[in-house]
Amino acid sequence: MKLNKPEDRYITVNELRMHYLDWGDSENTTILLLHGLMAHAHVWDNLASELSNLYHVLALDQRGHGESEWPREAFYSVDDHFCDIFTFTEALAIKKIILLGHSMGGRNALFCAACAPEKVERLILVDTRLGINPEASRALRRQLAFLPMKTKNMDEVIEALRKLYPYLKIEMCRHIAKYGYNQSDDDWFIPKYDIRMSMQIENSGYASENLSEMTKSISCPTLVVRGKESLFLSREEAHKMCNLLPMAVFKEIPGSTHIPAQENPNAFTRVLLDFLSLPGFSSVENSA
Repeated sequence: MKLNKPEDRYITVNELRMHYLDWGDSENTTILLLHGLMAHAHVWDNLASELSNLYHVLALDQRGHGESEWPREAFYSVDDHFCDIFTFTEALAIKKIILLGHSMGGRNALFCAACAPEKVERLILVDTRLGINPEASRALRRQLAFLPMKTKNMDEVIEALRKLYPYLKIEMCRHIAKYGYNQSDDDWFIPKYDIRMSMQIENSGYASENLSEMTKSISCPTLVVRGKESLFLSREEAHKMCNLLPMAVFKEIPGSTHIPAQENPNAFTRVLLDFLSLPGFSSVENSA
């Protein structure tokens, strides 16, 4: 399939120059895609290309990631991200939005939907945890340790991605690596994301703020997606999340771990489009 190409755009948000990708007709309903920790807006290229015939799709490089600026002080709380997302949508005069976030991006999306429910039409949480547990902490520690902080050979990055995400196709590994690293003047490849985030996570013992209370403020239909073999989000936790949300659907994506949208894109896209085609619903639907 030939991919539709996005427009590269920049906007100043909370004194940071932020980069985002823009697909489709701005007259259509807007979907904002939020990547996970250490990632970037281009991880969504395949999905956004498919959605762009029906939706106006935006993918944001969140602060400290991709082509967006890093804050002078290492301010990376969920509140900081919420301020960015809210200000971003206000600057673009977007009144209603569908929010789709993966992992860290999902936590930011959930927080946004709770704090600005009038703006969020639907919410999609992909392998997103409300809090932390020992198995997820170990998985996060492994992820941070696996991806090289400095290398002269991009094949090292590609091999690390293949080991972390065994269902990821080699082409996607190359794509993620290509947009995730910069080459310095002395030929070293270094990550585009701010490594101070990694240090903050390590200092916290790989814990994260529990967002369970925030679910009480979310009023929109929500899709909770889990990679069937994910170590970051257990099936039990996903069901618990759905029970806390007023209108939730749970789906597992086979043949995937922590990044199901990239590991099994066909299955993920089917699940997403099915959810987006549902009329508004008022009861919890925990379908496996």
